[in-house]
Amino acid sequence: MFAKNKSKTAAIERGTERSLLIGIDIGTSWLRLIAGTVDADGAVTVRFYREVKSSGMNAGSVSDLFALSDALTLLMQDVEPKLGHALDHCLLGIAGRHIESRNEHGTATVQNRIVSRVDRDHCIENARSVKLTEGNHIIHVIPQFYTCDNGSEIINPIGLSAMRVEVQVHIISCSRDQENNLRSAIQRVSSDVMIDRFVFTGIAAADAVLSLDDKNIGVCLIDYGAGTVNVAVYDRQRLIISFGLERGGNAITRAIALRYGLPLSLAEEIKCKYGAASSTLLSESDRKMSLQVSVGGADGQDEKVFISKADLADVIASGLQDVFNAVSDQIEHCSRDMGIVLNLGAGFVLTGGVAKTRSIEKLATLALSPNGYDLVKVKVGNPRGVTWCDDSPVGPDKAVSVGLLRFGRSDLDDRLQGEQGAQQEKGSSLWAKIKEWFHKEL
Repeated sequence: MFAKNKSKTAAIERGTERSLLIGIDIGTSWLRLIAGTVDADGAVTVRFYREVKSSGMNAGSVSDLFALSDALTLLMQDVEPKLGHALDHCLLGIAGRHIESRNEHGTATVQNRIVSRVDRDHCIENARSVKLTEGNHIIHVIPQFYTCDNGSEIINPIGLSAMRVEVQVHIISCSRDQENNLRSAIQRVSSDVMIDRFVFTGIAAADAVLSLDDKNIGVCLIDYGAGTVNVAVYDRQRLIISFGLERGGNAITRAIALRYGLPLSLAEEIKCKYGAASSTLLSESDRKMSLQVSVGGADGQDEKVFISKADLADVIASGLQDVFNAVSDQIEHCSRDMGIVLNLGAGFVLTGGVAKTRSIEKLATLALSPNGYDLVKVKVGNPRGVTWCDDSPVGPDKAVSVGLLRFGRSDLDDRLQGEQGAQQEKGSSLWAKIKEWFHKEL
């Protein structure tokens, strides 16, 4: 079904201009497969996109491996002939309670008084040497800044004169079991598909919708999906806080179903079609309006259920409020532990399927306030710089998919530059040794 995967060298070469990248977003509600190219300036051209209903996932965790594999089979079937490219590699998103993060620092002694790539990498490697929760392993080590000889903060220490280099990094780890479960689901569809990287979906969504200016003046990205909520906080272009919550839009769907005695599928349809973030945000006519739906009764006869639009909006608002309060509390807790005052000049940006809820940003402006009464900036984020493969709208629910491509391009470029830099430093070191030998012989 799929062509055999190539070597790591081939994977590196995919980081060159106009190379094809493939991402798979395994969500609780939807599975999404995206393939496209990313230019050097970050512009994304989507060549293929498909989404199917998810199955076998609950709150971001694999709950039924076989059901998930069946759904992935539908997602991945006939991709190769339509794409014109082997589906032999991908980036895979991971989210929710499986994510843990921390800020750490590492140091290294500069070997030759000029900071080399080896010195920098040694410094980062030392920062990785932290004790993780049992069963977790590191998926991201993101440098925030460097210092040389306890000097001021710098972006890139390579080439600078110093005796000692230090780095502050943001480390993200995930559950190895969850990673293995997702890998097993993919392997059941095809053993030829290699997962290049697992990517925290909060970072992917951020890469899709946030600009460098947003990250520079401070911003919080909230990816609000059906089963998980994933958060990434940036300040001065540095990722400083990240976490995932095991809750999402499905909790609101269940609350609607329980309140009105509806099947979950019908409750989800009503939520998406008629729901709003608060009854106070409805027009006067909508507040007075009721929906009439038919529900199968115990005697086999349909029963009429009347649902007030205002009441429906209040149920949705209660669920949203709980999540936004939890996010705000977690951010405040993290910033207090780190002893920092956050500056979120760009406010909060919402992505994910729940971000499509009508007037959600108006409710969030108060719900995300750290003191409960000052309004904060909130907007819904749509993927930026994207040319889509068809005329379908590119909304906040596609942020993770687009972000996987943009992250993949950046990651492969970094690896390519690392290999080239290592080769150059190796060559320089060899030439230095030759010159030293030559002078000794003279």
